[in-house]
Amino acid sequence: MRCTSIGRGLISISLMGSLAFLTGCLVSASSDQRRTGNYVADETLKQIEPGMTTVGWIRATLGEPTKIDALEDGTELWKYSYTEKKNSSGAVFLIFAGSDKQEKSGTVFVQTKNGVVTKTWRG
Repeated sequence: MRCTSIGRGLISISLMGSLAFLTGCLVSASSDQRRTGNYVADETLKQIEPGMTTVGWIRATLGEPTKIDALEDGTELWKYSYTEKKNSSGAVFLIFAGSDKQEKSGTVFVQTKNGVVTKTWRG
């Protein structure tokens, strides 16, 4: 039995169509983001008014600090530290695979004296 050029063309078109259909199932991606510690959002940090905001409000809004240091000048330095990890990966079956891992840490500092905030900053 001989295969004609029309028959070969139909087989090629059929094979390419099948491969195009299958490639949709051969692509994958995933992403994961986790934050640990005491993260303070910028919007929350902007609400703190030095000279007006009390340590009671800070504790109620931000929670317990990661660490409190008593300084020689009578002030306290409250530290809110966090770590954020992002993992993402993607693959196209037998062609490409890649991943990206990012980690960043940050700290918000709240300086207080006599129960009132004197200064805040992000470090």
